[in-house]
Amino acid sequence: MFRLDVEIYGVPHQIAAPRQVAVDLAEGALLSDVIAALRREIPGLAGPVLRPDADSLTERYAFNVNGSFYYQDGGGLRLKAGDRIALLSIATGG
Repeated sequence: MFRLDVEIYGVPHQIAAPRQVAVDLAEGALLSDVIAALRREIPGLAGPVLRPDADSLTERYAFNVNGSFYYQDGGGLRLKAGDRIALLSIATGG
């Protein structure tokens, strides 16, 4: 078991209020496990940011893990102690 801090920016921060949330994860945890933990810690994210029917992000949001972007459920990325995770809005431009 290990603990990671998830930094929260943009719209998720406006919804959630805290800038950072600590989540406890089992060894070999996936980003879907982080999503499940965030749903428990910050229920207001369910719907606009976290899909209510699955442990994945809605299409306007992404995780940045150690400098790389991951969408929806992270595609099987395994997390480890010391990883840096941020939840943020995907900026679009025209």
